[in-house]
Amino acid sequence: MKTQKYVDLVQGWISDRDVAGLQFTTGFESLIGETVTPPAGTMQAGGRVVQGEFTLPDGRVAVTIDSWGSQASRMEAAVEAVAEDIGYPLVRFVDEDGGLLTTSVRLSHRQADATWRAARVQLEEAGIPFQEIQQATTSNAGALVRWFPTSPIFGWWHSHTVSQKKLDRNTKVFGKELADAFEGYAKVHSDARSARIVTAEIVATGVARRHRMAAKQDTLFGPQAKQGGSKDEVGPSALGLGSMPPTAIEKAPVDVTYESIVGHWFLSFSGLRRFGWADQDAADANALMVALALLLREVAAQDARLRAGTELRIVNAPKATLVRHAVDAEEVSLPSGEELVALVRELGSRAGWEGPVTVTIPPKSILGQLLEKSDRELVEADGGA
Repeated sequence: MKTQKYVDLVQGWISDRDVAGLQFTTGFESLIGETVTPPAGTMQAGGRVVQGEFTLPDGRVAVTIDSWGSQASRMEAAVEAVAEDIGYPLVRFVDEDGGLLTTSVRLSHRQADATWRAARVQLEEAGIPFQEIQQATTSNAGALVRWFPTSPIFGWWHSHTVSQKKLDRNTKVFGKELADAFEGYAKVHSDARSARIVTAEIVATGVARRHRMAAKQDTLFGPQAKQGGSKDEVGPSALGLGSMPPTAIEKAPVDVTYESIVGHWFLSFSGLRRFGWADQDAADANALMVALALLLREVAAQDARLRAGTELRIVNAPKATLVRHAVDAEEVSLPSGEELVALVRELGSRAGWEGPVTVTIPPKSILGQLLEKSDRELVEADGGA
């Protein structure tokens, strides 16, 4: 699909306020058979039963297989696989030896994340306009299109905003150097937050619990009885030696049998209409957000191994529909994966994208010191020197 034809198509949808958004529905099956495993904590936690199931209006019992937040994380991580191909402004944080620490698409709070804020000096040295990005709002989001394109798609919220009084108190506690890393963050405009415009989840229906009680026999050590002796003696089982006995039912892992597994994905044009793109061309920016969201959906869907016990296969081609208020949804034809790569690359270039950026975090930097402190605490907690 030609770029301008695609831009005009999206702009037509944006201009029609009866258009609510784009919806995908995908059917899955479990590749391990009749069962599938929900996320940890859904069915039990710490030996305590959790009622993670819920009842649908038709009476069927259902359980979430992958939640909104988890799906968003998978789609954002997919950026790393295509960043070079589309020229995405992925920020790679590395140590002085070039070892990868993290990337901008793995920060939980996106540009509002403390990791990002702590790297302010290094980001600015790399030519990234930190303050402009931090001051972005839904009505003035041009900097996000250029530097943090996943933020309009998956939302952001400056959850650690504090009053000036508290910031001053924190300065006394943590020191001016650390406080300077968060300068300008005490007061954030009320418009400097946005709910996600892409919402996705995977749900299994017609479910029933199945406990996994299997044990494993260790042929080398066999069952290892608890050893007597001093109170400081470590039993073999604490070292991982010996057989794995059958688990007590209250501690046994829980998965579910199921009748169907369905994924739902929705891109809200109502949410997209709230954005103002400042110095960016509005039609191009809207088209870029839609194309990027569609591309990340497709790339993430290619890896349906969600966790141990949840390896899924798509059983039917995802169906895309344009959802309108008060009328039936209509099936629509959208660009292919290759076309989406080309569209995002072209529209991203128009927005100023120049590909990934590497930012080195020195040991004496704010973020470097925080990482060193965190590593030291982990070693101490593990009993190390």
